Amino acid sequence: MEELWIYGEQGLRILLALVLSGWIGYDRSKKSRAAGLRTHALVGTASALVMLTSEFIYVHYSPMGASPDPARLGAQIISGIGFLGAGTIIQGRGSVKGLTTAASLWGVGTIGIAAGIGFYYGAILTTVIFYVLLRFATLIESGMVNRIETKRIFIQTQSNDLNIFEQLALQHNVFVDKVQYMGSDILADKKIHYILITLNPRQKNMDKYRDLMRTYGSLEGVVKLKVVGENLVDEEFD
Repeated sequence: MEELWIYGEQGLRILLALVLSGWIGYDRSKKSRAAGLRTHALVGTASALVMLTSEFIYVHYSPMGASPDPARLGAQIISGIGFLGAGTIIQGRGSVKGLTTAASLWGVGTIGIAAGIGFYYGAILTTVIFYVLLRFATLIESGMVNRIETKRIFIQTQSNDLNIFEQLALQHNVFVDKVQYMGSDILADKKIHYILITLNPRQKNMDKYRDLMRTYGSLEGVVKLKVVGENLVDEEFD
């Protein structure tokens, strides 16, 4: 009878880890992230199994004189999930994506550890906190926090005057963080300069920013203008 109770307790821990980590993964799936319900559920359930294995080793081998550390395997989970999270991070076109998903994967690993060792209260409370953060933090940030929206503008131009872009930004009350000259090339017998401008509107109203983009696009010599990582402006100007 006692053995059945132990099996039931262990099954409960694994199922709890599955449900809690799957709940976090469900939110990621709805947002079409790289790691969704299945990945999160697998990570959380496997983490719980590792902790159950640690407990099994401790209970069965301690009476034989061995001194296994029940926290040793759990520590390997925390460090090892970092490699899995790195696979969800994508860097390109001037932006980094996947950091939140990587953090949630690491988080469900800790939830699985807590559920696997029987720390139900901590596992459940942490899951609720994680879900609230993932579900509503974006709304809170966009609705209540006056964030600084940094934009990177890639420009192809035939003009050698780079100062004009900074001057126009100041006229539109848009702050310039950095102007980078990325090199030049010869296209169709014309020398094209590549410029990357980091702008900082510092306001929620983006009208001035969009007006600046139109002004940039209408400049003589500008061949192409694009907002890095976005489709706000993605057209060629003759």
